[in-house]
Amino acid sequence: MKKLLAKIERIRASGWAYLDLSENHPLYHLDGKRFKLESIGTPDIKCRVTLIVEGENVDFTIDDLH
Repeated sequence: MKKLLAKIERIRASGWAYLDLSENHPLYHLDGKRFKLESIGTPDIKCRVTLIVEGENVDFTIDDLH
């Protein structure tokens, strides 16, 4: 849990996140790219993170990011 909270705080502090998507994800072609943080939910196992991707807000879980 400490690692997860550290990851959430790092993303929150920097304002940016890199995508780490599985091959079957519809946005896999954006894997490894960095995007601006729009909002982040309550720190939890499946924390919702909203990133600005190509001008639109897209929701991911904390597991989709690194």
